[in-house]
Amino acid sequence: MVNWFEPAILFQTGIKALISSLFGNYADRREMEAALDMPLPGSIISNTLAEYSDLDEIWVDFISDTGDGFNSTYSVASTVAQPYLTVEDDGAAIKLPRGRILILGGDQIYPTPTGEIYDTKFRIPFESALPKIENDENNPHMYAIPGNHDWYDGLGSFMKVFCQQRRIGNWKTFQTRSYFALSLPHNFWFWATDVQLNEDIDKPQLDYFLKVAKTQMQPGDKVILCTAEPAWVYRQLYPENTSYDRLRFFIETYITDDRAGLIGKKFTLATALTGDLHHYSHYCFKDESGQSNHYIGAGGGGAFTHLTHNLPKKLTKIKEPGITLETIFPDKKDSYRLLLGNLLFPFINYYFSALLGSIYLLFYWLLQSRFVLSQDESYRMHLNEIAFNKFLSDTSNLILYTPVLGLLSALLLFGFYKFTDLKTGKTLVWIWGILHALVQVTSIFAIIWLTARLTADFGSSAIFLSSLFFAGSIIGGFLMGFYLFLSNLLWAIHIDESSSALASAHYKNFLRLHISPKGLTIYPIGIRKVTTQWKQTESEKDIVFSGRLPEYHLIEKPIHIKN
Repeated sequence: MVNWFEPAILFQTGIKALISSLFGNYADRREMEAALDMPLPGSIISNTLAEYSDLDEIWVDFISDTGDGFNSTYSVASTVAQPYLTVEDDGAAIKLPRGRILILGGDQIYPTPTGEIYDTKFRIPFESALPKIENDENNPHMYAIPGNHDWYDGLGSFMKVFCQQRRIGNWKTFQTRSYFALSLPHNFWFWATDVQLNEDIDKPQLDYFLKVAKTQMQPGDKVILCTAEPAWVYRQLYPENTSYDRLRFFIETYITDDRAGLIGKKFTLATALTGDLHHYSHYCFKDESGQSNHYIGAGGGGAFTHLTHNLPKKLTKIKEPGITLETIFPDKKDSYRLLLGNLLFPFINYYFSALLGSIYLLFYWLLQSRFVLSQDESYRMHLNEIAFNKFLSDTSNLILYTPVLGLLSALLLFGFYKFTDLKTGKTLVWIWGILHALVQVTSIFAIIWLTARLTADFGSSAIFLSSLFFAGSIIGGFLMGFYLFLSNLLWAIHIDESSSALASAHYKNFLRLHISPKGLTIYPIGIRKVTTQWKQTESEKDIVFSGRLPEYHLIEKPIHIKN
C-alpha cells in the first residue's frame, strides 16, 4: 500500500497537486478530447454510442479507487473477473454473472499517474485477473472516468490507457473521451462525468450530454449517474465545498427538470454512484409513494480504507430532504477499531517518524553549535548539570538570539499548525491545532534534555545521538498518531489523514448491477479481508498470479429500483 506519510510521496504528490491546480484550467484536456473526437466510418466508438439497449438484460460492474496496493487491487479485480459470484440473500443462493461492462469510477492509480505506475498498479493486476483471449467475440467492455489522481498529469496517461480502444486483459476499451453515456436496456442510461479536480464541467462535455439527451433519449428514461466524488457527503462535512452545487445544477438542467429549457423532456435519476472515499456508504430517501433516491459511495477498489464512523447519519445541507445513511462498510464497530491503529503510527509510518527523529538531531546540533560559541564546555555535560526549567529558560534565550534556531522553530510550529484540518469549520479546532504544534516542538527540547540525562553514564556521542534519533522518531511519531486519533474521535476531523495513516488493505467493495425487465438491481459486494499470499508466474507475454480467491459477501440486501 502507498505510505501516504512517506516524505518523498508527500512531496511528490503535493507538487503534482499544486501544478495541476495552477495550470489545470489553462490546459483543459477535455476540450482537446472533444475537438479530436471525430466520427469514424463504420465504427461504434466516437460520436456514435456503443449500443447495449437491444439486450433483454445486462450486468454491469462498478469499481472505484483501484491501483494502490497489489493485494487489495488484485483481490478485487480477480473477484470481479470470476464468471459467476454466488451470494446469499435471505438464505437463498444467487448467482451473479460477470458484468458485460466494467465501469471504473475514478482514481485508477495512486499516488501519481505515470505510465509505469499505471502498468504496475493497474494494468498488471487487471490483465492477470482476466487474461486476454484471442478472437473472443464476447469479451467484456471497460469504461473509466478520471479522479483527481488521474488528473495530476493533465490526463495524459489516462487517455493512453482508456481512450485508444485497446485491450486490458480481456476487457476492451471503447471510449474516446474522459466522460461517456451508455444506452442500456429498458430505458436505462449510464452517464459518467469528468469533474476535473473539483472544477466546473466544461462546455464541450455539457454539449455532449445535451446532444445525447435531445437526440437519443425518450421522456422518462432513467439515468444512473456516475461522478468521481461523493458531493452529497462533502457538502455535509465541509461547509465551503461547492461540488454538490455543481452536481445539483447538472442533474436539474440535464436530467430531472430541464431547468434551462434546452431539452424539451425530462428524465429520472435512478441512482448516483461514486468513489473517492474508500469505503461503502448508502444514503437513501423514500417518499410516501415508495419512490427512492439512492446515493451510493463504493470506493473500495484497492486504495487504503477510509473510516466510516464520521459519516453523517442525515444529509441536512442538500436540496433533497430526509436522506439518511442506510448502510456502511466497514461498520462503526470495525471503524473505531481501525482508528486505534493510529496509536501505532511510528511503526506503520516509519519514514515519516524517522524524519521527525532527524529534526530532533538537527535541533540538538544547532543548540550545541550556538552553545559552544559562548561556553567552554561540552553541551551534553552542561545538560546533565542543569534542571529542566533552567534548560527551558536557557533554550528560550538561545532561540530568541539565534536567527536560525528562531526561524526553524517558527517554521516547525507553523507547519504543524497548518496541518490542522480546518475544512469542517468547527469552532475552536484551530486552538487544538496550536496545542498540537506546541506539544510537538516542546517535546523536541524535552527529549534532548532527557536523553542527555539518561545517557550520561555512556561517554560515546554515538550512543547519545542514536538514542536521541530513536527517541525522537518514536515520540514524535506517537504524538502525531495520538493527535490524529483524538482529532478524529473527539472532533471528527482529519478523516483522510487518520485513515491513510493506517494504510489498511482490507474492507474492499464493488457493485454488481443488473438491468432487466423488472428494473435495476444493485448488489453491493464486500471483501472483509483481502488475500495476501499470491504466487507469481511469468512468461514472455503474461504475468499470472495464483492464490485463494478472497471471501466475499453481500454488504446489504440488494437495492431494487423498479422499471
